[in-house]
Amino acid sequence: MLKDWLEAILSLLFPQRCPACRQWADSHGWCQACMGKLAKASQVALAIHNLTSLDECLAVADYSGPVQRLIRDMKFRRVTKYAERHSRLLDHAIAPGRYHEIDAVVPVPLHAERLKERGFNQTALIFKPWAVRQGLIWLDALERTRATAPQWELSLKERRKNSKGAFKVTRPELIIGKSILLVDDIFTSGITMNECSVVLKQAGAIKVKGLALASGAR
Repeated sequence: MLKDWLEAILSLLFPQRCPACRQWADSHGWCQACMGKLAKASQVALAIHNLTSLDECLAVADYSGPVQRLIRDMKFRRVTKYAERHSRLLDHAIAPGRYHEIDAVVPVPLHAERLKERGFNQTALIFKPWAVRQGLIWLDALERTRATAPQWELSLKERRKNSKGAFKVTRPELIIGKSILLVDDIFTSGITMNECSVVLKQAGAIKVKGLALASGAR
C-alpha cells in the first residue's frame, strides 16, 4: 500500500512520457492506449520452428518499435531503468494465475564474461520483479558454459551449432519433478530456449514452458 502511494506521488512530481507515442504516461511508464496495443500475449507456433523440447511458449510483444528500442537501449547502452517498463508489459499481457502450476521461473543465462561486461542480465531485471508480483519462485538454475555469438548474427544452421551444448543445469536437485517457466527477453528462432529446455528436462523437469518479452520470429 505504501509503495503504491509512493509511486503515485513520484508519478505526479516526475511525470514520464510514453516511449511509443510521447504522450504523458502513467506510473507504469506507458500510456494505457499504447500498453493495450503493445502487450498482447500470443502463442509461438513451436512445430513451425521445430522446437520439440518446449511444451509451449508465449511472446508478450512484437520485437519492433518502442519495445525493440528499449530492449536495445538496455542491452547496448545499459539503460537499466527501462526494465520496469518491460516488466509492466508482462503484467498487462499475462493474467494473474496464468502460471499457477509452475514451480519455478528460470531465466536464460548470460555467459559469465558477457555478464561481467554488461553488469546485469536484462532478462532477470525484466522478469524477476514480475515473478515476485505473480507469487512465483525465481531460480537461477542454468549456466551458459561457453561464450556464444549473438544469435541474430547467424544463419539458422549456425544458430543450432552455436547453442548446442552451451548450457548446463547448476542445481538439478531443485529441478527434478518440477514444472519450469523458462524466460528470455527475445524469441527469434527459439533455438536458445529449446536448448535450455533440453538440459532442464535431462535434469528431471517434467514440463518446461517458455515466456518471452518480445518475439522477432519470422
